[in-house]
Amino acid sequence: MAMTAEAILEASNKAFSEKLDPTPQLKRSQLQLGRKLVIVSNREPYSFKATKKGLKLQMTAGGLVSALDPIVRENHGRWICWEQPRAARKRRDPHRQDELDAERQALLPYEVHGVPLTEREMAHYYDGYANQQLWPLCHYFLNRCEFNPKDWHYYQRVNEKFASAVLTHAASDELVWVQDYHLLLVPGMIREQDPTRNIAFFSHIPFPNVELFRVLPNRIELLRGMLGSDLIGFHIPSYVNHFLNCAIELLPNEVRINDIEKTIHYQGRTIQVGAFPISVDVDQILADTLKPTVQNQATRLRESYSDNIEFIGMGVDRLDYTKGIPERLQAIEIFFEKYPEYRRKLMFIQIAAPTRTQVPEYQELRDSIEQQVGHINGRFSEGSWSPIQYINRSLPHTEMIPYFLISDFALITPLRDGMNLVAKEYCVAKTDNSGALILSELTGAASQLDQAYTVNPYNPEEVADQIFDVLQASSEEKQARMAYTRRSIQEHDIYQWVQQYLTAFYHVVNQP
Repeated sequence: MAMTAEAILEASNKAFSEKLDPTPQLKRSQLQLGRKLVIVSNREPYSFKATKKGLKLQMTAGGLVSALDPIVRENHGRWICWEQPRAARKRRDPHRQDELDAERQALLPYEVHGVPLTEREMAHYYDGYANQQLWPLCHYFLNRCEFNPKDWHYYQRVNEKFASAVLTHAASDELVWVQDYHLLLVPGMIREQDPTRNIAFFSHIPFPNVELFRVLPNRIELLRGMLGSDLIGFHIPSYVNHFLNCAIELLPNEVRINDIEKTIHYQGRTIQVGAFPISVDVDQILADTLKPTVQNQATRLRESYSDNIEFIGMGVDRLDYTKGIPERLQAIEIFFEKYPEYRRKLMFIQIAAPTRTQVPEYQELRDSIEQQVGHINGRFSEGSWSPIQYINRSLPHTEMIPYFLISDFALITPLRDGMNLVAKEYCVAKTDNSGALILSELTGAASQLDQAYTVNPYNPEEVADQIFDVLQASSEEKQARMAYTRRSIQEHDIYQWVQQYLTAFYHVVNQP
């Protein structure tokens, strides 16, 4: 039975008052670990830009870095990550390389240890195994997997390099937190060399069910690698259950599962597995949203569109096949077929940030989407109105927010997504509780944001009908849903995620 707007608001207020953790919410660096934290990731936390005055330090974009950086600073921790091949940097500036290295280290707020990789290693480990085997399989695109044994060789080799860097640079009592699918073997490799290490692992992508995961030729080695951790985290409970099922099905003689406590007994150790849904930096989004320049840009942007346009919808994605952009555009086409009264009145803005532009498969996807947009616009355009505005470039966050502010609904419909932070960013930016979130039920976010309008992204007619229903819904209903959703996100922001995970890690490694 559908909830009324009043019931949603009442539930929102009740949830907000009852669910708040009595522990003060972590903001920036309030969490005291008592030990140094070592982050291990493929991506580096900082980059350097050459200026006339020398090198300028730039934090890498993304919520993960902005959330973890203050913690690493506070306890004088370390970050171990991929480093651009030294040979390539020497070719650019062979005479000043040592001087530049010293300048880089002086600018960094904590120790950053780069793991140098060759172009061949990156091609097979990153482009090959991580993104042509693990990425498609974990997103349920088995038909896109390319199982190349050479990729596996380099994946092992690179993971060994990362594990060696941890053992070299991190003291044995430090807390090691390994990030994501690029480094699944690292926990086990560290554990093999030093059984006393404190190791956590977090997966930022979906973890598939056992029938899909067992397809991987190296499934056993991957599981054993992950089981080198003391704590294994995923976004939502279903990923946790998939992992536990994989462990018991594929390693029946090596593990013992406690399904109630979500623990795995393996090689004399007890490993905790849990769901820790990542979120966004609410304070930063609100600060950006309220900037006069952003508000003025939103006003100018809305004024740039025809007065005849009453409704604006939007989608924001990386240009990746998992994001379901062609299926979404098909839904837009069906919408204008079924509901012609909205022609000239509604415009849909699709922002698609380029990614992996050198990969032929992604080039073909880009070309196909451009043709699809052209077809739909050619079919329905009338006068100066076209149904779709397509933006194929990356927009800085402060340029993205004005699109959030002017849109009446966001259509976030990936075919599979570990979480999807754009959905949360959109809602946070809606400070007046306007707008509506239409969200794929196959995202991790859908399990949290239960007042979003959820759809099956593989059913374009259902998506089209949901757009119509949202446009027909009362403003009271939509505002109540948005208010409830925004409260939930504010309560569980990126800093609460860090606090929840690191508190669990601390408890696990300090158990008697």
